[in-house]
Amino acid sequence: MAENTLKKQTYDAGHTLFRQGDAADSCFLISGGELDLSRTDADGADQKFAKIGKGEIVGEMSMIGDMPRTATATVSKDIELAEISREEFERQLERLNPFMKRLIRLIVQRLRDTTTNLTGG
Repeated sequence: MAENTLKKQTYDAGHTLFRQGDAADSCFLISGGELDLSRTDADGADQKFAKIGKGEIVGEMSMIGDMPRTATATVSKDIELAEISREEFERQLERLNPFMKRLIRLIVQRLRDTTTNLTGG
């Protein structure tokens, strides 16, 4: 992926990067800091279920599955990240052969189902 296709950003702790249910228009590569991922359960309570840090990608599941965000991402330690637009993400995905694209989408759907079941949402 070309360096000029990534939009570099920084956010302070407490910033919400995206919310559960939002449309996915980008995903993010974390270069420093941390995010907490949480889901609102059936009772309306937020459940933190993951911490995302340096070198990890967040927001990709909704991009691959073309579904609303499954979680809320909140900055827990000041963060530096690179944003990858939906357009660039789709360009990269189109380079894969059809079998691999289908396999990736299947894995994401299974992971989404598991996350929903484990967090009661």
